[in-house]
Amino acid sequence: MIEGLLQIFYVHRILLFVLGIFLFLSINSNLKAEVGAATVYKITMKKVELCESSTGVDNCEGAIVLADREQEIDIASVDAGAAAASYGDVTLLPLGTTYTHMRVTISRKFTIRADITVSGIGTDCQTYAETSGYPGGHAAAGNEIHTHRPAMNPNQTLADMTVYLINDQASICTAANCSSASDDQTITYAQGTGSSLYQTQHADGSTDANHVLVYKLQSPYTVALIAPILDISFGTSKAIKATEIGTTNLCNFEPMEPVVAISIK
Repeated sequence: MIEGLLQIFYVHRILLFVLGIFLFLSINSNLKAEVGAATVYKITMKKVELCESSTGVDNCEGAIVLADREQEIDIASVDAGAAAASYGDVTLLPLGTTYTHMRVTISRKFTIRADITVSGIGTDCQTYAETSGYPGGHAAAGNEIHTHRPAMNPNQTLADMTVYLINDQASICTAANCSSASDDQTITYAQGTGSSLYQTQHADGSTDANHVLVYKLQSPYTVALIAPILDISFGTSKAIKATEIGTTNLCNFEPMEPVVAISIK
């Protein structure tokens, strides 16, 4: 539900590569899978902080808040960089302070659009306005958004679809109305295997709406006199994973890691 930030800092220029600000999920119940492009990839930013040090998602020493408000950004859009750059304020950092980590809080909810060919499925896996994929054949309700991943039928009209980061021990639906499911799946979020150092692990039963990630800066950044300018660009050519459900003609979707380049000059 991401392998994180790779930050390279220069004396007068901070170049921050985010190789996906989100998540990798680990489940073993599915067969073939393909990663493809997202034409819509909306995230909700909630908070961004710089830290003098960090030992986990709950620890951000000397935190300075760059932004603390909700803002939805479609990072697959042509103006995504401008929208993201307007989110945080990097002009008021305390002079002389050295930062080593960044902590980012996002929503567990994503809005995506993708059309991906998966070997073994006769029709492309397309996102659509899903209304009956949860237990009982109804739309998402309550904490089911975190405990189930719906199965998608082929031959639907391509449209935006809402997906969520699910809990550990979640159920992966194996029927289009979730009348059957592969239960108690191990769902983990990568720790330190990419550029993100820590991120939230959503335990079985969690109702938390947020996902927190901590990144270690490639080099410490010490605030200088020159006011910085923030510039951001995104790449979403491999941002969505479509996976075949068992031996059925169904598939499901999960958000993968977009490429983001952020520079502070």
